[in-house]
Amino acid sequence: MDIVGGLAAVAQALDIAKQLREFDKSFSDAEFKLKIAELYSALSDTKMALADARGAIQDKDTEIRRLKSLADSKVKTVRVGQYNYGIGPDGNAASLPFCPTCEQTRGLQIQLTHSLGGHNQCPSCKGVYNGRDTQLPAGFKMPDTSTAG
Repeated sequence: MDIVGGLAAVAQALDIAKQLREFDKSFSDAEFKLKIAELYSALSDTKMALADARGAIQDKDTEIRRLKSLADSKVKTVRVGQYNYGIGPDGNAASLPFCPTCEQTRGLQIQLTHSLGGHNQCPSCKGVYNGRDTQLPAGFKMPDTSTAG
């Protein structure tokens, strides 16, 4: 049961409680006991819905923390051609880009490493990339990100 179902169960329980308050002496014990049973059932549904909602909220909070942690751990990048290069503390682009497959499919920044035969390889997914394609262009200068005012 979800939050909306839980709220509906609460409304039903409150309605039954209101009916019980309005009972007069003309109702039989059987009718009164039936209403009490309905109230317990509605309150039980409410309790289950709220427990489910608490679990769902905890799951969402965990996912939010995981995504925030992942976002905070990412390196700033500069895009050159089809590749993202990490920007180091010196403000310059790293010599090798991040694996585009790992970035797009898993959201991870895995830097390519030099491999044999003029290729570069991702140490995680083992993707192989042409070394010439993953080099920064000769004379590459970092774009000016300062804002002139």
